[in-house]
Amino acid sequence: MTDASPEREELTSQPASPANSVRPLWPTDWASIGPLLSKVALELFIVFVGVSAAFAVQDYRDTREQSERRQAIYRALDRELKQMAETHGPMLQRLMSEQLAAWDRATARGEKPLPPAFRIPDAERPPTGVWDAAVATGSIELVEPELFYELARFYNRADSVGDMYQRYSASAQVDVWPHLNEGAAAFWEPDGDLRFAIQAHVQRLRDFRERQGKLNREAIILREKLKRASAN
Repeated sequence: MTDASPEREELTSQPASPANSVRPLWPTDWASIGPLLSKVALELFIVFVGVSAAFAVQDYRDTREQSERRQAIYRALDRELKQMAETHGPMLQRLMSEQLAAWDRATARGEKPLPPAFRIPDAERPPTGVWDAAVATGSIELVEPELFYELARFYNRADSVGDMYQRYSASAQVDVWPHLNEGAAAFWEPDGDLRFAIQAHVQRLRDFRERQGKLNREAIILREKLKRASAN
């Protein structure tokens, strides 16, 4: 075997070039990167806390806004119901009762009086504007479900009462109101019997008074329920 040439030994004995050496992509000194990771984790935690706090504040604002809107709806509905429970409704009941009582007393004495001429001077239907607006805008969804059901049932009955009055009013415009200046003879037959159309007119008024009175009493109950819901 021949000895290696001096040139080959010289080549093999040369150290590796730094450019050809393999370096790790990440530092392997965990003691040096530990503080960096801690800093990153702290910053992420701060960001998380900040975002969570922002959501919490927004949720609080949304809840408070919904509560304020709900209270506003309750107050508006209460004012509307008050007209049927305490002011307008009782006044109409009093007028109808007075006219029907006077009619009953006169006919009981054998007299032939003019028929009751009751009429509502302003709106012919119960007030439902607040309820209609709340339903149209979707604000009524803020009302508690059970209370919403009772309000919906009440206002459906209010519409029915309004229909009853309009039927009464339509017949009165033909059979009663235009003939009041003609005297009792316009409403009684020559043989002394009450004309059939006037009998129907008086009965419609009795029916309307009864239904409208029930509506007034329901309005009183609903106002109490609104008050309790508003306090919660």
